[in-house]
Amino acid sequence: MLTFVAQLFLSLAALVYGTTIVLPEIVDYSYPLYVVAPMLIVIGELAGEVLGAYYLLLVVAIVASATWLFITSAKGYLKELTMKAESRKHSALFDLCGLMFGVLFLNYIVILVVGMVWGDPSLPMEDTQLWELLFLLANASVWEELVVRVLLLGVPLLFIDLMRHSLQAKKYRYILGGGFSLGVAQVVLLLASSALFGFAHYEGWGAWKVFPSAVAGLAFGYMFLKHGLPSAIMLHFGFDYLSMPTEVFVEGPGLGALVLLGFALIAWAAMGAVFFGYYLTRMVEFVTKEKYLEERPPPMLYPMYPNYYSYRYVPPEPQWPPPPPPTQDQRRQDPQRAGPAVSQAPPGFGGFFVCPVCGHTGARWMEGRFQCLRCGAVV
Repeated sequence: MLTFVAQLFLSLAALVYGTTIVLPEIVDYSYPLYVVAPMLIVIGELAGEVLGAYYLLLVVAIVASATWLFITSAKGYLKELTMKAESRKHSALFDLCGLMFGVLFLNYIVILVVGMVWGDPSLPMEDTQLWELLFLLANASVWEELVVRVLLLGVPLLFIDLMRHSLQAKKYRYILGGGFSLGVAQVVLLLASSALFGFAHYEGWGAWKVFPSAVAGLAFGYMFLKHGLPSAIMLHFGFDYLSMPTEVFVEGPGLGALVLLGFALIAWAAMGAVFFGYYLTRMVEFVTKEKYLEERPPPMLYPMYPNYYSYRYVPPEPQWPPPPPPTQDQRRQDPQRAGPAVSQAPPGFGGFFVCPVCGHTGARWMEGRFQCLRCGAVV
């Protein structure tokens, strides 16, 4: 995860430095804006300096999202790194890295299968110029999150909560996301918006891209619902800008940088297999209402109680009151009553005091002799 965080910083540096590459070129072109319903529908067109200003807004939105993500996640992510975080409650940065690895793993599996069955998949951006690539990927990271996650997730949830009279306390969440629990309405809208997001890639990429894009849409939508729009933008940006640092900062072939990136991608995809299984398990838990992969508490050892029903009831022996202490006349007539008498305890229990006068077992030691605490007889 720390290596991917470093990659995010490199991608942000490529984004900011890329403005010097994009701005001189973009003012001479035009670009259509679209919505997903479910195919791409053009709603307007930007050109010239307006398009350049729009591109700068995209850069500002991505940098602001990154700043928000790192500031709000730093404390929780540090606890996760030191294994002190609470189970199942992940920071936005942890979920961003985990979902990124899982989506990357799935993309490699799909590309491998498509390559084995139908040949190499189509890559429409292969011959795109660098400035245009920098702009298109930045635009996808922000604009697609607005038209899919906000319009197809946040706004419908607003109308549903209005009808149920259960609006969120913080109304801005319907636009900026974050803080939603995964109920039936949220899950249905998440699945529907992700499916539309996947089909929207059919026209430009072909059929092979629909399924992995839909799964990526699930990850983006989950980040929007749980952590907010900035985290969804950053996950989208981190995925789209993976190779941009090598394109922007490496001149010539750049074989060393490409090899390093290749090893990083392999490591992230391998880790993605673990995270893909982890989040898949969480989905199964949501359906079955059971928890898996949990630390089970040690079994409790209950004491073995006797079966009281097998015993015969024996009434307790009557407790007779102790005899009254002897009078002085009785002591004169029978001096043996005041003589020493120490009863012997059964073997193994040791001796104990019994007053020969009143039968009391409490005494104190006084000048080398015992004095009964009840009748005062000295033994």
